[in-house]
Amino acid sequence: MEHPVVGIARPVATGILGVAVSIGLSGCAGFYQQHRDFQNGWRTGEIVEIGRATEIQRSGRTDCRKTVSPNELALNRFAILADRSTGQRHAHIVMLDPETSLELGDIVSTNVVRCGTPIRVLSHARAPHG
Repeated sequence: MEHPVVGIARPVATGILGVAVSIGLSGCAGFYQQHRDFQNGWRTGEIVEIGRATEIQRSGRTDCRKTVSPNELALNRFAILADRSTGQRHAHIVMLDPETSLELGDIVSTNVVRCGTPIRVLSHARAPHG
């Protein structure tokens, strides 16, 4: 004869195990999506310099100035996006849309491989205390 508590505990334990496995798998799905986004060129970082193509002297791990047309070089502004996604700081030169309003220190997300991808501002730079 089975004890009544054991009969109740087994379904509860199975339910808890099911929830734990579900949460674990959903966490893995998020990790794999982030990994795939990274492999496809998506980066989040800080804007550390803004200027015309000829004004920015630094090079970057990726550099949109090398792949855009001469007309785009002349007409558009560019920015250096610094990211630490791999634990080291990397610079990427991205082309800015004329409508994009950015300031130094803004935290943004964009695709550093596909030049011209719209830049999404995640947070604006804070004004210095003074």
